Amino acid sequence: MLHSQKILLGLFFIIMSIYSSYEVYDELRDLMNNNETIWHVSAEILIVIISYSGLVYFLYLITKQGKKEKLLEANLIKTRKDLESSNIRLQEGKKNYQKVIQWQFTEWLLSPSEKEVALLLLKGLSLKEVATCRSTHEKTVRKQASTIYNKSKLGGRHELSAWFFEDML
Repeated sequence: MLHSQKILLGLFFIIMSIYSSYEVYDELRDLMNNNETIWHVSAEILIVIISYSGLVYFLYLITKQGKKEKLLEANLIKTRKDLESSNIRLQEGKKNYQKVIQWQFTEWLLSPSEKEVALLLLKGLSLKEVATCRSTHEKTVRKQASTIYNKSKLGGRHELSAWFFEDML
């Protein structure tokens, strides 16, 4: 329920309660002057009780909803902090893993261009896509990939990927 709707509903209950109270007061005065029956006054009193009960119940619901909203807000803040912490750890892990990959490329004695090609292959790009990214010919990338596989003593793209990713699974 929107804040403005809550206010309007609350005002409605307050006005109804005040009006009903005035009506009971007026009916009780008429009863004293013998102008009204007890049954009519009883009905008015019942209306007052119902309107005040509605007001009390409405206030209870608003309070309960407010507590739920605060709890949800606290949970949202905690979840955001947890997500931020996870993202930081993930970024740190990514940086560390990139260092491991670069270290292994150095161990295999890959040239800077071979390192770049190997990294793009690890990311899943095709030879044609690698050539486009590097503004070179596909044939050049094919030769560099072959050199990478020879230097690393791996059989191809799938073994290259497995070398780096098999222990992560």
